[in-house]
Amino acid sequence: MIDMYRSFHFTSIGASHIKKGTVCQDYSASIEADSYKLAVISDGHGGADYFRSDRGSRFAVQAFCRCVADAFAVCADTSQEELTDDSFLKNKAKNFADALGACITDKQIEEQMRWFMRSVVTNWNILVEEDIAADPFGEEEMTEVSEKAKARYKKGEKVHSAYGATLIGAVITDDFWFGVHIGDGKCVAFGMDGTDCEPIPWDEQCFLNVTTSICDSNAGSEFRYFFSRELPAAVFVGSDGIDDSFSKDRHLHNFYRTVLSSFATEAEEKAVQGLADYLPELSAQGSADDMSVACVLDIEHIRSNAALYEKKKAPYLKVLRIGNLGAQSASDDYMQKKEIEADEGTVYLDMIGCYGFQKGVMELEIVSVAEDTVTVSIAGKEYVITPEKPAEISCRKLVNGICEFDKLILQCFMK
Repeated sequence: MIDMYRSFHFTSIGASHIKKGTVCQDYSASIEADSYKLAVISDGHGGADYFRSDRGSRFAVQAFCRCVADAFAVCADTSQEELTDDSFLKNKAKNFADALGACITDKQIEEQMRWFMRSVVTNWNILVEEDIAADPFGEEEMTEVSEKAKARYKKGEKVHSAYGATLIGAVITDDFWFGVHIGDGKCVAFGMDGTDCEPIPWDEQCFLNVTTSICDSNAGSEFRYFFSRELPAAVFVGSDGIDDSFSKDRHLHNFYRTVLSSFATEAEEKAVQGLADYLPELSAQGSADDMSVACVLDIEHIRSNAALYEKKKAPYLKVLRIGNLGAQSASDDYMQKKEIEADEGTVYLDMIGCYGFQKGVMELEIVSVAEDTVTVSIAGKEYVITPEKPAEISCRKLVNGICEFDKLILQCFMK
């Protein structure tokens, strides 16, 4: 079954990096081995204090690939006396992958995954230390480093921080698949039935420009993971330069659906080249950051079920307001209209041109959004809107013999 999967990876320097003349801090890789397929990306932090984060991201990817290769290598016979307390060989498994596959309880799975994630951090630390030994920090490359960080580095303290980076990796085998993640960026998976999700739990410590990192002293415990015996149709791992280019998660997922559709309808080489060519354009139009994406996908399944992976339409609201608010003649009647994406939260009518609806109602609340249904609340009353069922809220009265009216029409449509 693993032979059905293909893996690809792409990294493109960000538009802002090109403009500033700075290096690309992203790195990615993909591997098609006999017993597994792998996709991994890493995003170096890039700030002045992380002046070697481009190396750090490369080392993170190398460490992950090395640990996966070791995890699937068949170990030589080892006597019970030679086993350490942390060894996965205690259960007589031939390697980590065998031990992980044999796990029955969630606790057993977590123990194995924690062992693996700690091994990635250890390997990364070794690569960093080897790099520093071969190429010690120079005064010239630390000119932009903060005085606080520079003082630490000169004392040899927390030198790994200069290489700080995030990491997302996914591995698919015949019997299971797993993903690991530290920092920001997103992993998006697609099921054999076409459903999409972000399977690895999100890290609430990642907010704005703050992120956990493989350089953290407790990085092994900060990693999150996902494990499943139900194989996916496709898994994408992408740096935050990609997901920051989309305002909503569903837009990000639709981006990957577009990629899957290209693999379903075009020759493999053309689809691969199309994604590689699009990344610089996405950076220029979106986040302007470096772009890295790696994927593992069952191309034949996707081609045979192309309709399942087509771009999903999302509900939008068309807000139409008509009225006169005391106009002296019919020619003074007005019409205001606006299309907005349906997202839960408050919509201020003056922001979309509807000033003073019903002389004081200035906002509506989008209470919930389903696949093709939007529920809104206006002045304490709820309205359920579908493409077939618009909502009309109107006010009409006579003032000095003139009919004042104000009507708000809300229509749901898919886009």
